[in-house]
Amino acid sequence: MVKFWKTISLVLVLALLSVSAVSAKEEYTVCPSTEENQSVSVKVYSTITQGQTKTYTSNVGTGVQRLEVDLNWGDSSDSLSVAIYTPSGTYVGKFYESADGNIDGRVHLDIVPGQGYVQSGKWKFNIRGESVAGTENYNFNTYSH
Repeated sequence: MVKFWKTISLVLVLALLSVSAVSAKEEYTVCPSTEENQSVSVKVYSTITQGQTKTYTSNVGTGVQRLEVDLNWGDSSDSLSVAIYTPSGTYVGKFYESADGNIDGRVHLDIVPGQGYVQSGKWKFNIRGESVAGTENYNFNTYSH
């Protein structure tokens, strides 16, 4: 009987050793930001028109606990969005004015990792004029916390 359990134990150990390690999937929670800005990573003042997309990047260092994203155009009659990608290319999501719970011409969010720190490297942000009459002024900032 002891020999039987030793054989089973050996088979289980070998099976576990043969499985390749799988890295944890990047997961982020995106929620309305409740804090005002601290250290600015990107500071952009620009304009956008209907259907136009502009791409920005922000270098995030190591040890960042959350990344604050602030797209502000102030005119709630127009609609802008921001699509967010991690440095490894993972699509975090596309966020509209109501993503932060307000209709105020602003998308103001915190990106918080499921575990550990925000991935360091070059984050990508695509800002799109979803519904714009004429030309809309906006500012876009990211902040590392």
